[in-house]
Amino acid sequence: MSTHHPSAATADADRTGRRAMGSVLAAMSLLAGPALIALGLALYISPWSGNVPDFAAIDVHHGQMLLSLNLSLAAFPFLYGSVVAIAVAARRSRWLAGSGLTCSFLGLTAMVVNGLVDLPLIMMAGIDERAGFAELATRLDTQLPIVAYLFPLYLIGTVLLAAALWRAKAVPRWSALCVGVGGLFPLAVITGIGTTALIIATIRIAGSIPIAKALLVRPADA
Repeated sequence: MSTHHPSAATADADRTGRRAMGSVLAAMSLLAGPALIALGLALYISPWSGNVPDFAAIDVHHGQMLLSLNLSLAAFPFLYGSVVAIAVAARRSRWLAGSGLTCSFLGLTAMVVNGLVDLPLIMMAGIDERAGFAELATRLDTQLPIVAYLFPLYLIGTVLLAAALWRAKAVPRWSALCVGVGGLFPLAVITGIGTTALIIATIRIAGSIPIAKALLVRPADA
């Protein structure tokens, strides 16, 4: 009975292939994450009027609200991947990169929770009896999970990651500054000016290009 053992060359090729695929996914995340969230925020129309549902807006803009939410939620897997890619690029500054990654993950999770709170309101379109739904919506808005209030950590985490890139000299300094600006996405929601997310995304993507290029050119180092 004989057994087949892969050669060292084959094993090395497999590892290189996995690293190359990881590099492609990371580079894709650096571009797709900011682009999708920016489109979602640019289309965003609030279904709230204070802390109660805005039924008129929900009925009129139901389709746009749903599209905005879908684009935003689709962005988050890529946004998570992008902060991992940035942290890996800045790994020479271990503590800054690790702290930035942790804060970014918590902040992104808070943003997901806040986005999901809008879903029940958007789905009220066309429902005649709304009294119970309105009461539920008010409870959702006033009794959010604690994690929902951690969204400012995304800005803090992005600044820490930008500082890690700067300190590690992993990319040009202008690139690190542009990555730091990418932490301002929550301001587009807070200010109600969703189109500012397009500007923020453009700056963030520009800053991410040197990181993506390094990943694709030297996949074995990823």
